[in-house]
Amino acid sequence: MASAAPPPGDAADGGAPDKRATYAGNPSKPGRYDVSVPAAPSELAEFLRTHMPAGGAVTTDDAGVKVTHTVAAGQTITSIAATYLSISELYTANELANAITKKNPKGAIVGNKLEIPGVVTRVLRDDPKEERLGWPEEKALRGVFVTGPYAGIRWVDTLDKLAERGLNAVVLDQKDYEGYINYPSKVPLVLETGAARNLHIPDLARAIRFAHWRGIRVILRIPCFHDPWTDKHAKDARLSIKFAPTGKPIHVDWLDPNNTEAQDYAIALAKEGVDAGADEIQLDYVRFPVHLSSKIAVLPNKEDRSKIIRDFVKRVHDVTAGAGAALSLDFFGVAATGELSDIEYLGQHIPTVAPEADAISLMSYPSHYSKGWMGFAEPGEHPEIIGIGNTAALKQLKPTGAATVFRTWLQAFPLRSSNYGPAYVVAEAKSAETSGGVGWLMWSPACEYSAVWSGFPPKKKP
Repeated sequence: MASAAPPPGDAADGGAPDKRATYAGNPSKPGRYDVSVPAAPSELAEFLRTHMPAGGAVTTDDAGVKVTHTVAAGQTITSIAATYLSISELYTANELANAITKKNPKGAIVGNKLEIPGVVTRVLRDDPKEERLGWPEEKALRGVFVTGPYAGIRWVDTLDKLAERGLNAVVLDQKDYEGYINYPSKVPLVLETGAARNLHIPDLARAIRFAHWRGIRVILRIPCFHDPWTDKHAKDARLSIKFAPTGKPIHVDWLDPNNTEAQDYAIALAKEGVDAGADEIQLDYVRFPVHLSSKIAVLPNKEDRSKIIRDFVKRVHDVTAGAGAALSLDFFGVAATGELSDIEYLGQHIPTVAPEADAISLMSYPSHYSKGWMGFAEPGEHPEIIGIGNTAALKQLKPTGAATVFRTWLQAFPLRSSNYGPAYVVAEAKSAETSGGVGWLMWSPACEYSAVWSGFPPKKKP
C-alpha cells in the first residue's frame, strides 16, 4: 500500500492557519433510507415489480414476498441467475445459480415457474449516494484493507468477518498501486489507457451496498501519483515526469504531482467513487517521489511541494464534501517523526496539508524503522511505536486549530516482528487510540488477517 520505507516530506506555509470545517459525520438515516432495515412487504413488492426482469412475477402472502420466473425458450439457470442478480442478496451470479438449482431441482424447463431465492429484503435506492452510511458520530472507523483481486473472491466473507467483530470499515482499492482500475470505470483517462483491465469488482455501487447492509463503511483508496500504467499508456506521456536535461517525459512509474491533468485524474476517480456511494475517499501516494533528484527530474523546489499537495487536496475535498463523503490521506510515518528537510521532499508537511483533509492515516509501521530508532534495538518488536507517531503528528496539528483526526495504519504482517500475532495487533490498536488516534486500519499486503480475526474475536450475540 502506501509505501515500504519511511522517506521524506515538505514545509509550512506562513500566514494564518486554514480552519476549514471538516467532515462531522453522517450517520445512516432511519426508515426506508437505512439499507440495514428490511422494508415492509408491500413496499418491497412494489419496488420489485418495477425492477422485475421479463418473465418474473411478484406475489405476497403471510410468509412475505415471493418472486417466481417463468422459463422461456433458450434460458438456463445460469442466464436466469444473471438477470436477477441486481435484486439478489447473493453477491455472485454463480451463488445465485446454485441457490436457484437447489430451490428448483427439476431445472429450467420451458414454461415452468422457478422460485427465485435470495431476493433483497430492502428497497434499493436508484441513487447509491442515498444509501451512504457516512462516519459514525464518534468518527471512529476500525477495519482492514483489501485489494481488488482479493475483493473479487473474498468480498462478502471479509465484510461478514468485520461485522461479526463489531468492526465498521473496509478500505478497498478503487485503483491499485500499479495503476489498474478494479471496476468498469467511465473516467475518460481510464478508457483512453485501458486501465480497467481486470474487473474484479463488476459493479462498484453494488459492492459498496453489500458493505452498507452489514453496517460497514467503505473507504475507496486511490494511489494518486504512483501509477506505472498511466505513466506508460497515456497519449504522449503527457502526465509523466519530465527528464531534467531534455524536458522530455521519462517513464519512472510516477505521474507528475504538479501536472493538472494528473490531479484531475484522481479527482475524477474520487467523484466516481462517491457517486457509487463510498463513505470516504482515501488518497495514497499523495506526495512527490523522493528517489528522483533535480538532476534527473523536473520537480518543484522542495519548499513548495507541500503547498502543491495542499492545493490538490483542497480540490479533492471540494468533491467529497459536496457529496457528503469524507476525505483521508495516507502519510508516511516520517511526516510525524522525521526531519523537516526530509519531509519537504515528500510534500507531506502535516501543518500545511492535514487541515485540508478530514482524516490522516499515518503509516508508522514498527517494522519500517531502522534498528536502534528511538533506542529500540528492533523497532518491529514494539507495537507501541504506533503511539509515538500519533503523538508527534498531533503536536504538529494542534496549533493549526484543524479538526482533522488521525486514524493510523497498523502493521498486520510479521516483518521484523518475531512477536507478531493477535496480541501484537491488539497492542497496536490500543497504542493508536490511547495516543489521540480516532480508530485504526489494518494493513496486510497479502490481505492475510488471521491475527486480526483472532485478536478481535466475534462478539457474542445477545
